[in-house]
Amino acid sequence: MQKPLSRDPTPLANLTQSGIFWFWVPLAAMWLLMAVEQPAMTAIIARLDQAEVELAAFGITFVVALAVESPVIQLLAAGTALSYDRGHYRRLMRFTHVLAVGLTGLHLLLAATPLYALILEHVIGAPAAVIGPSRAAFLLATPFTAAVAYRRLWQGVLIRYGRTKVIPITMVLRFLAMGTVLLVGYRTRVLPGAALAGLALSVGVITAAVASWGFVRGVVRDLMPERSEHRDHIASASWKRLLRFYIPLSLTSVLYLIAQPLMTVGIARAPYPLQSLAVWPVINAYMFLFASLALSFQEVAVALLPQPGGLPALRRFNAKLGLGLSAVFLLVALTPANQWWFTRVAGLSPELVPFTQTPTILLSLVPLLFTLKSWFRAKHIHSKETMAIGKAVVLYSGVLFLAVVAGARLLPVPGAITAAIALTIAVTVEITYLHLHARRAIQLKEALS
Repeated sequence: MQKPLSRDPTPLANLTQSGIFWFWVPLAAMWLLMAVEQPAMTAIIARLDQAEVELAAFGITFVVALAVESPVIQLLAAGTALSYDRGHYRRLMRFTHVLAVGLTGLHLLLAATPLYALILEHVIGAPAAVIGPSRAAFLLATPFTAAVAYRRLWQGVLIRYGRTKVIPITMVLRFLAMGTVLLVGYRTRVLPGAALAGLALSVGVITAAVASWGFVRGVVRDLMPERSEHRDHIASASWKRLLRFYIPLSLTSVLYLIAQPLMTVGIARAPYPLQSLAVWPVINAYMFLFASLALSFQEVAVALLPQPGGLPALRRFNAKLGLGLSAVFLLVALTPANQWWFTRVAGLSPELVPFTQTPTILLSLVPLLFTLKSWFRAKHIHSKETMAIGKAVVLYSGVLFLAVVAGARLLPVPGAITAAIALTIAVTVEITYLHLHARRAIQLKEALS
């Protein structure tokens, strides 16, 4: 029997700072568990043979895999913002099938042909020693994109219908599956470090996708209406409207993640290239522990902005979150906890640890900047003005590439320092554009009213 026309369930009945916090915590846990994965993988790689080469190889593998996967990342936002009813959900599922099949084909095309070596050697400028290990890891990571696509769509649906508490369970299962592969590989030494990490990554994302499917089935069956009361949204069920909403969002992820390999272009051409390529994925993973908590706020704001009083309550929470995260990040960077993390947890050798101190201090503003970015992006997604988000990331990518390449040429410092400076500048430019665009949109709306 079809469900009647109905409203979506209210994600949060009590929009207080405490209510927002408890709605956000499961999503923060999801992002935090994802952020823990890369330090876990690099910590195992650092304790296996040829650690410096394997760390550099996996760092490159990971950013190339993310670049291929990038068009599916915004399925989380799409699932949160657009799964009004079963009609929209079915269209989103068909769209996800297309993305998953097409991008897995692209992944295999790169991995199984000379294209991969050409990209690493001539575009990224990676040392020859890392190309073979990186290709092996990339091949083993083939299921990565498809599994992430389905998982993010289903988790977006869970967020929209207020089922955020089950999302960390899917990520815990992912982490346990990945950790099991890493520990078995560490004990048996059956695979080199980068290849072992690539296999663990695939097993983990497949596990999370299966778990998310298990949870979302009940939501679609019991909570999702057959049709929604939002008449304007019923019209948006067409492919044209879906693509108009999603393509700019997708391009933001594509450009953002392509910018990561571009960053290695500057790192590879700066002083101490091998050491910087080895420590940058470790630094990046540490930074992402904090940035992930900021990024998790985007879907919270998308889900809760439609509620009465959502704008001022979410703005206050965003400010507290960003300032708190950056304060803790800087405190850790300036204390012995910084060295403890990179030696004991990340497992870097004493020779590599000195290359982490200055970049970590320079990145201390990034958690605040990422929190602001999540807030401005959420407001644009809520108002369906996703084109502005795409333009902001174009600016980000261009500034990042120019800054890291210019820094590599002009600054007599290791590439990791140049990368930290370039990243901070680029994110600042991105959020400045989003802020100014939002202000102009409000002024135009007021002038026309």
